Amino acid sequence: MWLVFVVIVLTSVVRNEVFRGTTNVVNWDGYGYYAYLPGIFIYGDVGEYAFAEKHFQEYDVSSNVYQLNRAASGHRFPIYNIGLSVIWAPAFLVTHGIVSATGIVPADGMSYPYQLMVVLMGLLFAFLGLLYLRRFLARYFTDLVVAFTLVATGLATNLFYYMVEKPDMTHGYLFSLYAIFLYHFSQLPDDDGTTATSSSGSAQISRRRRALAKLGLLAGLMCLVRSSEIVVFAIPAFYGLRNLTTLKRNFRRTLPVFVVALAVFSVQLVYYKIGTGSWWQNGYAGLGFDWAAPHLYEGLFGFRRGWLVYTPIMALALAGVVWLRREWFPPVLIFLLGNCYLLFSWHIWWYGNTFGSRPVVQSYALLALPLAALLAWVSGADAGAKEGSGAGFRTRILVPLLLTPFVLLNLFQHWQYNQRIIPLDFVNQTYYRHVFGKTTLDKHDYVYLDTNEKFPGGNMAKSLFADIDTLLPIPPQSSREFVNILDAPLPVSTVGEDLWLRTTFAYSYHGNTYNKWKFPGLVTEQKREGETVKWVQINIPRTTVDPAGDSLAFDLKLAGVQPGESIRQYFWNLSEDSMTLRNFRVRLLRPE
Repeated sequence: MWLVFVVIVLTSVVRNEVFRGTTNVVNWDGYGYYAYLPGIFIYGDVGEYAFAEKHFQEYDVSSNVYQLNRAASGHRFPIYNIGLSVIWAPAFLVTHGIVSATGIVPADGMSYPYQLMVVLMGLLFAFLGLLYLRRFLARYFTDLVVAFTLVATGLATNLFYYMVEKPDMTHGYLFSLYAIFLYHFSQLPDDDGTTATSSSGSAQISRRRRALAKLGLLAGLMCLVRSSEIVVFAIPAFYGLRNLTTLKRNFRRTLPVFVVALAVFSVQLVYYKIGTGSWWQNGYAGLGFDWAAPHLYEGLFGFRRGWLVYTPIMALALAGVVWLRREWFPPVLIFLLGNCYLLFSWHIWWYGNTFGSRPVVQSYALLALPLAALLAWVSGADAGAKEGSGAGFRTRILVPLLLTPFVLLNLFQHWQYNQRIIPLDFVNQTYYRHVFGKTTLDKHDYVYLDTNEKFPGGNMAKSLFADIDTLLPIPPQSSREFVNILDAPLPVSTVGEDLWLRTTFAYSYHGNTYNKWKFPGLVTEQKREGETVKWVQINIPRTTVDPAGDSLAFDLKLAGVQPGESIRQYFWNLSEDSMTLRNFRVRLLRPE
């Protein structure tokens, strides 16, 4: 536990520039969780959030104030839940008091001490999460199994990224709240006075009520942080479920937890009423769920942000469900199914710019249980014993050998993501495989983000299809949006073959007005009887290394060429930048 925590602390203070005094962690989505605090305690403005524009002018928050929506009443409100601000509130008040009393920096809620407070709160919850997860797992497994599980959970998953790099986001805090919830749930007395993990002992009714109230507070806080954490109720509702008697017991256990949680969640409703005049606001207006067609395959295995692609050790946790204790099998399975369906039904199933799949990070506290069960099976340790030998070859040698590749892969890809070798978004299978293991960023590689194809090699006959060797200007959009380069039929001799189209061009790039959606791009169309059967656009500025003079090459597969097919290529410029094309060459590659 201490090993994992120390690694998290050291990495966090370096990455967040704590000792340089230039910490800037409250930005982008994080500002939407944080804005409640300065609005309530500094500016007294919970209806308009007029101070936000000043924050955006003086600090590097994001490109626009998307974190605030406007209600029908005309008032503005943060689009994210208030729960994270509730967690931060005590530390925020202490920080604001010190800053106001000393005057060392502006008491505006965004200067360095406030940013540092968020980093320290993230580290505090990282410690609490690891501590309570250790206590929870120690009730079922040997100390070595628990140790390996903590290393696997803390260093071999993208939990490490969110605890280190994104202390302004919800996932690390929710992981810790889940760990605390699980520990207290494992201590919960049943109706007959026995604990959830022991067949003996008795408990007073008052003790049981206090325990249920505590679970309700924790569950309510989790839902107040992120509404999707309603899946936490699968734990008390399905734990030890076997028959009608246990069903009634679980109902009596879950109902008071839910009632208390609902009371906690009402804080959000009260805030909406005070700030906007309405009891409810939809911060995700215009966005929604694809309930009938959830993106399960993409969410689990897609290269864009697929959970098991970037955090493959969780495949071991999923497999470990088979080795769970009988009473834990129903809640873990139901939680997994419900959580995956809920999270990957969201139409933005990749959840924006993230390292790996971020919405599942908090569930690692629960998934540590089946992961530990699998490691206990591998090591030969009795999954139900606290003491035991289990310290032979399999425990001390085989398990570390099993976990080490996952730890190294996670930390290395974390580094790749920070270097943008793994980009913020839009990763596909071809690009992922191309950069796997790379330690340097070559922006020319970004062409695979657009093509998702890579020439496999082998013996191919090359023939020239088009050749332009004169200077050709590509003007800004205001002058000319499209510049045609090529429109020619494929040779009759290629009919029935699988071809590759290789395009190579040299150019100079002028300007920097482009953005994520508006840029100069080279479009290639494969047309069949006037219909477009393939359309690919290459983002030029993203792949440019030297604007003064650069070149780019890419390959596209033309499968099963049919009579009358043609290739069209043109530059489509949606920005005010311009280019000068120096040469342009297209070849056809045919199997020999």
